[in-house]
Amino acid sequence: MKRILVADDERPVIESISLIVKRELSGQFEIAGHAMSGKDAIERAAALSPDIILMDVRMPGISGLDAIREIRKRGSAAAFILVTAYERFDIARDAVELGVIDYLLKPVAKERLAQALKRASDALERRGELERGEIEHREREETMRAFVEAAFLHGIMLGERFGSDLPKYRAVLGLPEPFAMVAVAAFLPSHGSPRPDDEMASLHGRFRATVRYKTQALAGPLVAGHALVLVPLRDVEAGAGSLEDFRSVLAQAHAEDLEKGHLRIGFGGARPFEDLSASWTEAMGDLLGCDPPRSRAAGDDRPFELDEAFLEALLEGSPERARLSLERLLGPMRDQPALRSAERCRFIALFGAAGRTLARKGLLDEAEAMAMLDMEDLRSAEAGPAFALAVHARFSRLAAGIGRAPRWSPLVSRAVAFVRENYGKPMSLESTAWSLGISPNRLSRLFGEEMGKGFSDYLIEYRIDRAKELLVVPGASIKHVSFSCGYPDPNYFSRLFKKVTGLTPTTFISGSPEAPDGNG
Repeated sequence: MKRILVADDERPVIESISLIVKRELSGQFEIAGHAMSGKDAIERAAALSPDIILMDVRMPGISGLDAIREIRKRGSAAAFILVTAYERFDIARDAVELGVIDYLLKPVAKERLAQALKRASDALERRGELERGEIEHREREETMRAFVEAAFLHGIMLGERFGSDLPKYRAVLGLPEPFAMVAVAAFLPSHGSPRPDDEMASLHGRFRATVRYKTQALAGPLVAGHALVLVPLRDVEAGAGSLEDFRSVLAQAHAEDLEKGHLRIGFGGARPFEDLSASWTEAMGDLLGCDPPRSRAAGDDRPFELDEAFLEALLEGSPERARLSLERLLGPMRDQPALRSAERCRFIALFGAAGRTLARKGLLDEAEAMAMLDMEDLRSAEAGPAFALAVHARFSRLAAGIGRAPRWSPLVSRAVAFVRENYGKPMSLESTAWSLGISPNRLSRLFGEEMGKGFSDYLIEYRIDRAKELLVVPGASIKHVSFSCGYPDPNYFSRLFKKVTGLTPTTFISGSPEAPDGNG
């Protein structure tokens, strides 16, 4: 139902129009209010927000046409119908310029009022449809632009050259500048965060909003804990100034995240759009403090030094130092159109060793470590840029898995690692405590407090879990599995296995249900 404001300095006219609307047109229209001067009409229009305004041309003080101009200036979307005692060309001309829908001659006839209100209502409906269509068009355009932006920035990370498509990307994204520089933002959740992925996504969302609304740069989607940022430049010399401006904005908007290390940023050099992948590589190097890649000197007797440094950093709980070794390992591989088999296998072996070692040390959940043995992402990435992206994603999964692993005190962690490395040998609470340089009573108390179980219970559970893995291997020997898990007496091992699992080793191997033993 459309709401009407009647503005006229003659009360009989107001009452007549109100009566016609109430008696004849109440199903479509209602009177929202009335005004008896131009000034009053302006104020009432602001207060009532009517859909249609019937405006007398001549009123005390501000005229009807001037009142329409002021109401329009204040943002009203109402449809206007003039009410006048005379048909004058100059009034009609001004009314057309103001977008008035129709006019009524006094005294207002019922039929003409109905026609004029219908025309005004139809005009409002058409305007609404156009506005809705425009909004939908803008939404589709914004969605498409976001899709193109993500594809373009992702392509820079993958080393794509874009070729003849580059001008199209730049046109859609509004990037007329001939140069740009790339920055990379790393989002690091709090240590031990219960929901690291959610925290990382929140950090990225706030950062992306800052870049979008406070700079001329483009910030890409979250990929393996990182986001690429493209800063357009008029010329190479402008790079230093643009960099300082960008740093200043981030320093103000994300001071706490930067101070606590949850947000870290690296910057590449200013380059033409055709060469932005090189700026991305420089930005990653700046983020992690990498030296430029260099070839290994002939006769170097430590060819796998970086591999060892990567594993050592993970074991020491320093994922950023591990990432640094990883970036140096990737080195010039990023720009290779095709990788050699040996290069690919080196990383597969490295991540496999990391998963096994961390799980054995109690720093990574064993199920997580097993899941990470699927290296299809590294096997299927053919070119260097795609391989580097897969490596980054895998490392982020590994770091997140370490963060989710249970955290024990250093002594209990060392005891767990001792058990996992020596479970096949004779072991006891006393021998384990002796290896750690503490008393058995203290180790027993720590286990109970931090793990909720005694040392002997943990040792048995771990050995039986290893035995399950060995028993499912085709051709497994119960005697061999018993010895391998630290039980020299296979009969004792079988009784213990059944006590823990409810199955004998033979039944476990066959997969058939356990037969009743007759003891009820």
